[in-house]
Amino acid sequence: AQRESASPRVDEAEPDRPSVDPERVEELEAELAERDVEIEGLEAELDAATERRDELEADLDAVREERDELASEVERLEAELDRLEDEFGAATGREERITPQEALAGTDIFVRYRSKGDATLEKAHEGNVLQEDVVDNLVLEKHTQFDADGVAVGGQSYGEFLEETVEYQFVEWVAEHLLFEIRDTGHRDALKTLYDALPKIDRAELHGTVEMVSVEDGQETKATEQFDIVYRDRMGDPLLVANINDSREAATQSMMERLVTAAERVGSAGEDFAAAFLVTTSFFEPGALETASEATRGGLLSRNKRKSFVNLSRKRGYHLCLVEARSENFTLTVPEL
Repeated sequence: AQRESASPRVDEAEPDRPSVDPERVEELEAELAERDVEIEGLEAELDAATERRDELEADLDAVREERDELASEVERLEAELDRLEDEFGAATGREERITPQEALAGTDIFVRYRSKGDATLEKAHEGNVLQEDVVDNLVLEKHTQFDADGVAVGGQSYGEFLEETVEYQFVEWVAEHLLFEIRDTGHRDALKTLYDALPKIDRAELHGTVEMVSVEDGQETKATEQFDIVYRDRMGDPLLVANINDSREAATQSMMERLVTAAERVGSAGEDFAAAFLVTTSFFEPGALETASEATRGGLLSRNKRKSFVNLSRKRGYHLCLVEARSENFTLTVPEL
């Protein structure tokens, strides 16, 4: 058999490898570099945004803290407003609020009786009328320069405020007790000028002013002196004056000196002037007592007929009296009864 001859071998061609375009590579590398720059920019923006967010969060915390502080301040101010309204009278329902100084300066207290036919200070001065009978018949009428029912003083009604003041309580003590303390301790003669003036009191002017007129060489001179209380007769002439030391501190020498100087001027101008009082809710310092002793010339323990008496002339003068006030009780310490 005839053998077939082998066919000649043909080598298969290998597929062509893709060719690399250098320009394309450069373009891609440039694009990659741009992306890297863009990424870096975005990362920087992210960092900045994160930092800004942190700053805003800190600002927010600060604003919240400030808001809380303001809310606390509002609460404090509202509480303070409530306190001030209570203090100055809103809580009393009064239409107008006035200061304690205005309330006292606008007040006069009149000494009146339910019946002049019954026991009076004048009858007690002349005889043996009982103190309790006079007190039952006596009325202290308040006259004000404002509507007393329509004002509040320091969170109180006017009436409540006034009756708690040392000024009013002293007026009450002078009207209801002083004459009887002088009479019943046997000091009518020693305190005659004061004793005789007490039944003549028509009214007490709180935070009052005494006007004086003097004539020298044909020239008229006017002067004024102010006191915490001025007691006047029906004609308006001053009978007694008083200054109040409503303090825990002792009544000082300067307080006594001012009272003595002012009282001497009033006494020199008015024939019926009878006494000057310095009232303290604490006590008198030694300098105040020494000044009183010097003013009365005879000394605090003098046995002169008239006790604690300041001579203004041979026939005229006034009694200088020191009073201690504690728990609404008054004690005449100079002159001692």
